[in-house]
Amino acid sequence: MLSSRREKSCSPYIIIGLVLLIPALLQADSVVAIKGGTVLTMTGKSIVRGIVLIRDGKIAEIGMDVKIPEGARIVDATDKYVMPGIVDAMSYYGIRPQDRNEATNPVTPQNRIIQAYNPYSNYIKEKGYPTRNKEILCGGVTSLYIAPGNRQVIGGQGAVVKLHGDSRGDIVLLEPASIDISMGDPVKSAFGAKNQSPVTRMSIAALLRKTLVGAQGYVQKLEAAEKKKEEAKAAEEAEKKEDKKGKDKKRNDKGSNQAAAPPAPPPDLSMEAMAKLIRKEVPARFEANLADDIRTAIRIAEEFDLKIVIDGGTGAYELKDLLAEKQIPVVLSPISHPFVSGQPVEYSPELHTLRDERTPAMLANAGVKIALASFGYGTGYTGSSYHGRWLLLEAALATGFGLSEVEALKAVTINPAEILGVSDRIGSIEPGKDADIIILDGHPLNIKSWVEKVLIQGEVVYMK
Repeated sequence: MLSSRREKSCSPYIIIGLVLLIPALLQADSVVAIKGGTVLTMTGKSIVRGIVLIRDGKIAEIGMDVKIPEGARIVDATDKYVMPGIVDAMSYYGIRPQDRNEATNPVTPQNRIIQAYNPYSNYIKEKGYPTRNKEILCGGVTSLYIAPGNRQVIGGQGAVVKLHGDSRGDIVLLEPASIDISMGDPVKSAFGAKNQSPVTRMSIAALLRKTLVGAQGYVQKLEAAEKKKEEAKAAEEAEKKEDKKGKDKKRNDKGSNQAAAPPAPPPDLSMEAMAKLIRKEVPARFEANLADDIRTAIRIAEEFDLKIVIDGGTGAYELKDLLAEKQIPVVLSPISHPFVSGQPVEYSPELHTLRDERTPAMLANAGVKIALASFGYGTGYTGSSYHGRWLLLEAALATGFGLSEVEALKAVTINPAEILGVSDRIGSIEPGKDADIIILDGHPLNIKSWVEKVLIQGEVVYMK
């Protein structure tokens, strides 16, 4: 019986071999090399027949002579193009239409769109077919900004998410990423239909200012209470350094002259969200299309010293020099069907006369940082929730109206990443960044090119 047990037991040499082999196998799984393609890094240089080495989901090295570790998984990109994943800077993807706007209240900064985001279900349907992530991955989109709707003055807090991950934590890149604010006709239409304020541009601006003034007061109270708390702590530490007798005398000398610390304001989720704007922790994203709405957004931002992004920007070219001077970025809707197409002519006739396919070129040439975004499921009656799949084609279309190829590619990669505040993670192919990479069978601005593979965190998540 003893002999039988010995025969079935593992040899110590086998155990040692397995112990040595397991780390090598794990390393092989975590190392990927994309080899042989033209690498468009979006940092100002391209590498022909380059190698992108990925380790543990991060870009480790890039170049022509990168040494590939033994056992690494090879992704052959010979005669293909390799570039960062597309970043859609404005989308309603994964949000049920009825969850985009809180119709009962024009001001809800406390609302967080991430609570309504569900990329896994098939609740959004186009002509009876379920929308799933592959429908947007196939266009090379790897990350996107999801936003509350545009029918409130302050809709809530947006988020930057990835289109693949093992958990919700893996998917969320940045949250909150901004506070979304709408100016002009969408808000007027929504509340005018209910005969409820705001129904004019005057009341929209006034309500926004009132909310910001309240946020300033809230922040001042928080800071005053915190300052007094720190002063009390410093005084207590100083007293500990004194001898017992001197400390008691000092306390007696103070008597009742020591001012009580002002109480901190009671918790308020709405004001906590707005405080992030006042402290410049997040930008204000103003949806504004008419030049006067854009000017109002800029004036309010300057009054309250806010970081600002303009969304939509149909008439932004009329203010291109002002936007460039103030370094205000603009997130533009698709050239083929501008966001204005979702706003009926009867209540926004001006917008339909402002549309100009040259807008991306005019803004970029003036020095304005631009991003091309899908505004998916916010593009009106013709748009779909996964319109981001066509962003490379929109970028190509922009080059036909004066935008350079370099700026066109930046407008769907590094520019939106910078505007969204996540360029330390995505938007370009650089060591240390997430390995969110796409491989195409031709130049990305050639309308005949197809995205063949999509990698997120170094994992192939889509293949044509």
